[in-house]
Amino acid sequence: MKTHNKSAKAALLLGVAVWMLTSCQDWLTIYPQTQVVEENFWEDKTDLEGVRYAAYTQMCSTLGKMVTWGDLRSDSYDLNTGDQDEATRTLYKEIREGRIERDSANTYFDWSGFYTTINYCNKVLYHGPEVLERDKQFTTSEWLQIRAEITALRALNYFYLIRAFKDVPYTTKVINKDTEVEHFAATNQLVVLDSLIASVESVKGQARNRFSSTKDSKGLITNAAIYALLSDMYLWRASLHEGRGITEDEVEITNIPERAGTSVHHTVEGDYRLCIKYADDALAALAEQTENSRLGQGIGYGMDETLNYGLNNCDMIKNDFRSFSNGAIPELTAFRRIFTAGNSDESIFELQFNTSDSRKNDVVNGGLWGYSTYTHLAVSNGALSVIYSGSEQSRDSRMWFSAWSNMVGNSSGLPGLYCFKWGSIALSPSETHQCSDLSISPSSSSYCNWIVYRMSDVMLQKAEALAVLNDKEALRYVNAIHRRWYCNDDKNSTAQPSESVMGTDGTEYRDNAKESTLGNISKAESYEVAVLNERQIEFLGEGKRWFDLVRYAERHAGGQDGTQDPREWTAENPIGNGKKGVDLMADKFLKNHYTNNPSYTTLKNRFKNRYGLYNLIYYKEIKGSGGKLEQNPVWNKHTYEE
Repeated sequence: MKTHNKSAKAALLLGVAVWMLTSCQDWLTIYPQTQVVEENFWEDKTDLEGVRYAAYTQMCSTLGKMVTWGDLRSDSYDLNTGDQDEATRTLYKEIREGRIERDSANTYFDWSGFYTTINYCNKVLYHGPEVLERDKQFTTSEWLQIRAEITALRALNYFYLIRAFKDVPYTTKVINKDTEVEHFAATNQLVVLDSLIASVESVKGQARNRFSSTKDSKGLITNAAIYALLSDMYLWRASLHEGRGITEDEVEITNIPERAGTSVHHTVEGDYRLCIKYADDALAALAEQTENSRLGQGIGYGMDETLNYGLNNCDMIKNDFRSFSNGAIPELTAFRRIFTAGNSDESIFELQFNTSDSRKNDVVNGGLWGYSTYTHLAVSNGALSVIYSGSEQSRDSRMWFSAWSNMVGNSSGLPGLYCFKWGSIALSPSETHQCSDLSISPSSSSYCNWIVYRMSDVMLQKAEALAVLNDKEALRYVNAIHRRWYCNDDKNSTAQPSESVMGTDGTEYRDNAKESTLGNISKAESYEVAVLNERQIEFLGEGKRWFDLVRYAERHAGGQDGTQDPREWTAENPIGNGKKGVDLMADKFLKNHYTNNPSYTTLKNRFKNRYGLYNLIYYKEIKGSGGKLEQNPVWNKHTYEE
């Protein structure tokens, strides 16, 4: 991994300076930027916190990769036919078609930024104990809180990598200079995930519940974020093992010194149950954070009207869908709080962007989504039409900002559906007083935060685990989230969606909806698809859909079916290659969108096996690894010459 560790100290200095100049001002004054002395830096809590904040700043710089790796190849988007950035459009087209023509173009797959963030985390965790020893004003409880926070932040970055690349180099060693760089072979995805879960389990409950400011409570890792991450990782591990036919496993603990030599036994069902447990813990921790904020000097919004449909700790911000008569228009309070303003009561962890240090959100500012000529992606109407029937789409207020219809045209004159989640929208009523006839005017923002985890994400993690366990309770979470956004466009009614409308068994899907795409739910597989459909709508443009489809494909991979996995198969443990799950995912989801250029059947052939679900490795990483790294076997036809 040599390519991402050069000039590590200089990068560290830059990262600290960007986020928290006051924390390292003395250091910058005493030591010239070109002559930083590492051993003279780690003196007190201020130094430690400077690097801690630098890790978050560095993670902000990787947002573009986080989002495109998690969304670009999914069924939610089309390439914008009017995109004038031909090079990017060509690259995105090749990636979506499962091919790359030029190695020089695949900087898209460069993972170095994530390893820089990981190295900052490793530095904090390595030097923390010595700072604790030196700085008598730095308490043990403060260190344990920072240790928990940074352990989870490191795990989150590795979690992105294994979802995007499958097998990746894994190390917790600190790199301070080029001479300390080592080359690492890729570690199996399951082994990395086991290590991440064990490390985060060892610090759960030890982070802060909240900070003195809303920005820090939402922009730094809290206990709620740790539980949300654990829920997510257990959902993935259960799915990966289920698809391989590994019903139970014994994990040896190697990366936690105090637990070295011990092991943890787990099962697929047990991991799904732990996903549910930690989802509940995350929701409870978030509820406690919100309640304490309301009691503490007016920190946070805390005064919004909420609704939870009888679900514990799921107090969602309520939208106002009053009658449109007499000029009244819907007040999308939830949208404005969650996306436009940011750091809402529903937020668990979001990356912070602000004007004070001119740190822009390049995903939003750079035109990945939006409605201009330079927008690379548009929302796929073909994918949405499978989920909605009749006028259902116009009644879902999420479509007003997630899939804004631009059939009339704008400054670019481009028809289509565009995601406009991170700006603001102005709604104007119509004479018909119907949702479908609202006039919607969006505007952009360059400084919107980016949400990594929020309440509905955790609710649907829990719902997915319940679904695969054949528990119809999953649909109550699907219903609640959907109904929060449902617009009642009956001009003679002032009723809000209420708990009494939904049966406790979760059979009703939408308020006042005469047409339902779910029908009579009777199979666990149908519950699972219902959850994934709701996740697609809820998280349009948030970098999650492709990861959701990969998890689905891995869960249904076919177990030990005798078709050899290119790397995991052994005679003692004959893991199948996952082709069955890939095909099922393509048939159920990609089929709804990839009708041509290429057809979804062409994609199925190009996927070949589970490795087709994951990214190829950047060719410079392979060249610089000294033979330690091997290319993803689905993509290994490429050469790595200058």
